[in-house]
Amino acid sequence: MPPCNQNNAEIVMLFVEDDPVAREILGTMIPRKFPAVKLHVAENGKIGLKLFKAHQPDIVITDINMPVMDGIRMATEIKALNPDVPIVVISAHSDTDYLLSAINLGINQYVLKPVDQQKLFAAIDKCVANIKLERQVRLQHAYISKLSLAVEQSPTMVVITDPQGTIEYVNPKFSEITGYAPAEVIGQNPRLLKSGRIPAEEYQKLWETITSGREWRGEFINRKKNGELYYESSSISPVKNLYGTITNFVAIKEDITARKEAETEIEVLNTHLASRAAELELANRELESFSYMVSHDLRRPLTNINGFCQVILQLCADRLDKQCLGFVQEIYDGTLQMNKLIDTLLNFALLTRRDMQCESIDLSIIAKGIAVDLGSAEPQRQVTFRIKDEIKAHGDAALIRVVLENLLGNAWKYTGSRDAAVIEFGITDQGGETVYYVRDNGVGFDMKEEGKLFETFQRLHHLEKFEGHGIGLATVRRIINRHGGHVWGEGETGKGATFFFTLGGREK
Repeated sequence: MPPCNQNNAEIVMLFVEDDPVAREILGTMIPRKFPAVKLHVAENGKIGLKLFKAHQPDIVITDINMPVMDGIRMATEIKALNPDVPIVVISAHSDTDYLLSAINLGINQYVLKPVDQQKLFAAIDKCVANIKLERQVRLQHAYISKLSLAVEQSPTMVVITDPQGTIEYVNPKFSEITGYAPAEVIGQNPRLLKSGRIPAEEYQKLWETITSGREWRGEFINRKKNGELYYESSSISPVKNLYGTITNFVAIKEDITARKEAETEIEVLNTHLASRAAELELANRELESFSYMVSHDLRRPLTNINGFCQVILQLCADRLDKQCLGFVQEIYDGTLQMNKLIDTLLNFALLTRRDMQCESIDLSIIAKGIAVDLGSAEPQRQVTFRIKDEIKAHGDAALIRVVLENLLGNAWKYTGSRDAAVIEFGITDQGGETVYYVRDNGVGFDMKEEGKLFETFQRLHHLEKFEGHGIGLATVRRIINRHGGHVWGEGETGKGATFFFTLGGREK
């Protein structure tokens, strides 16, 4: 993009003349002849110098013989301030001394009185043309300097070659990446960077593309000066003159080694993930086989043991002493406990593997139903439920019911020793996230053990005091995780516990 044309910018002129008639005539004619010029007029050198300092005019036109301060003295002061300003002298004096003084000062034009307006206008026109040319040159220099700085400070490598592909220029980024100083590559061909990893056909296609006048884009594996390989993304374009002839090629290159290494790492990770997915699929199939074995092969002998124990207790009780009857009873109770554990394990596996059917659900209604069931099972207990109305959520209703059954069931169980048990189900906001909670005033737990809460078969309380298999909270965590949420607990020994959970959204 070329620099903007500023030749139409305003030119300021200073006209100094002590003769009022000449000052009036030329002060009127100059703006008419040069409408783009802004004219300042002074009647002597002292005022002219003051105006020059105030307005910094581009051209000065002055008489020589003036009162207060003559034109030569004023011109001397002006040249001291700005040696490059063009000065046109108008004077009736034509003697050698004046001419020599004017020449020594660097006066650009000398017009004798009576003034020939055509000559004066020609002198002014020449000054205006020179000023416009100088401005254009300055703009071009500034533009070229800007382009040069942009290339020199570019965050990408820039290489310029002649039409034969010989390197004429490389920017500092090229040297930084490749290790080659400009003097080491100028006059060389870019093939000095070749690693041998790119087929020759690719370079042939590249050359055919750019010599036909088209841009080429692609990637290379190149070699640095120290022998290290690196990846680069490159765009190579031909540069043409006004006649359409290719004069140079410009290559813009970017080091993409880090990106390529990341892509390779991602590919490896994807391979590992695919392998892991296959392992998990196999594990799921094995789990299904195990579930079938538990539900059929393991339960069958357990059922037989349970049946034989019942037969012994019913038909042979009178022939066994008290100790033997106690042993049989223990075996019978053990089969019942084992059967419950098998049911729990099967439910745990099935609930966390079943397909989710997410919908809008009312947690308050579910919680109130569970509270009624708990109260019906132990009507003798005095438990106060505080369940907030209209608690809504989006999730799988069946799975969320299991979550609430476990959390409210635990609260019911661990408040069993309280005369005035209180169980609360509510909702709060933490950092803009909706959080649901179940709170009780039961036995609580030590926060040092909080890490074990959601592990399978981990129990923080003695079996003799509280029944269970240590599966409930593990089930809760798996269901919450499937919803994209998280669950945690807070408690204090003897002062109750609160379990919080969020529902992040539908399972992907």
